[in-house]
Amino acid sequence: MHSSALELDHSQDPLSHVISLAYSRSTNSTGDTKACLYIQNQLKSVGIESRYEYFSFDTPFRILMRLIYLITLTYLVFYRLLLIIAFYFAVKYLFATTRNFSLTRKEESKNLIATIPAERKRRKRPVAIISAHYDSFSANLPYRLQNVAFFLFRIIIFPYFIITMSFSIIILTEPAVPILSEFNLGELIITSSLFEFAIVLIIFLLIYDTQKSKGAIDNASGVAVLIELAKLIKKYQIENYDVILLFPGTEEWGLIGSKRYVKRNHKYLSENYDLDRSFNINIDMVGSYVGMIQKRSLFRKHRHRHEKHKVPLNDIIDEVSSDLNIEYTKDLHFITPKTDHKSFNKLASKTKSKFQVVCFHSDKDSKYIHSRLDTPDKCSSEVLSNAISLIFNTLKTVDSII
Repeated sequence: MHSSALELDHSQDPLSHVISLAYSRSTNSTGDTKACLYIQNQLKSVGIESRYEYFSFDTPFRILMRLIYLITLTYLVFYRLLLIIAFYFAVKYLFATTRNFSLTRKEESKNLIATIPAERKRRKRPVAIISAHYDSFSANLPYRLQNVAFFLFRIIIFPYFIITMSFSIIILTEPAVPILSEFNLGELIITSSLFEFAIVLIIFLLIYDTQKSKGAIDNASGVAVLIELAKLIKKYQIENYDVILLFPGTEEWGLIGSKRYVKRNHKYLSENYDLDRSFNINIDMVGSYVGMIQKRSLFRKHRHRHEKHKVPLNDIIDEVSSDLNIEYTKDLHFITPKTDHKSFNKLASKTKSKFQVVCFHSDKDSKYIHSRLDTPDKCSSEVLSNAISLIFNTLKTVDSII
């Protein structure tokens, strides 16, 4: 294997895209839509047509309201006010207009998708999916503390739902379980319900802020790289690979856009492409350096015999970076950051294929993101251009060894 690295002149300084996108792009906001239109126009300027894939999702407000509903229902169950519950559901489902009524609707968001077909139109050809999310997130807490808060949310709230529902069933059947009469489980659960609600509300108020971050590193930088990659791929045709350009939405609320893309399209991808030779390159943060997420393992992994002729994508990237004299850092993690590459790891599992995934992520720049510090001056034209050259030449190298 050897790479045939190209020295590339970009049609536009990638930093100009970062500057153009340096505003709040919180999910389902005006800025979110404005960013999509900017990307779409950039692709259209070189003859690349794109389409939207819409989806709905639960917002934090909706989750909070559901918690309030659960607490209210718990109170009614504990105090044996079952007629009120029955009356509520009877009225709600009696009329067509009230059946779908909710105080908090689901939010709508979208993925922007474009496909550049391979020059050779062979059946079951491989596909390269290159992704970069376009939404941004602002918070009142530093990034590391946000992770701690969300971790506490998960380990407190989810067990709470299970325990509350279990105890509700027990209390409803309490006469049949005499031993429970010694305990006032009702008061215990009601107290814990209020405690849980207070924790959720505090976490939500501390974390969420729609205006602080301009989202330059996270992830206008990745969008800028993908826009310029799209232009190069259109100019220097890829011979054997279809290339899907994916700009997922709502990444910041749990990778929702990429998860929906995989859920909706995994059968289509499996039926139409050779996923054993396909891969995803996810670009989520190209800040002060070019970085890549590397999974640290306690155990050394050995390549299976059926994979001995398959060149790992990481090895190709190493060789291309050496040929281009581009330095990039491998950031090692036991628990990798939550980025869209995880959705594509699930694609490999769903399709039982050897689909490969890599993620470019300048992990040390996380100290800036989700805050007013995430500004375009943290990025540089040189770093962005290096990422573009590295990824494009990796794609060309993979294409040449098929």
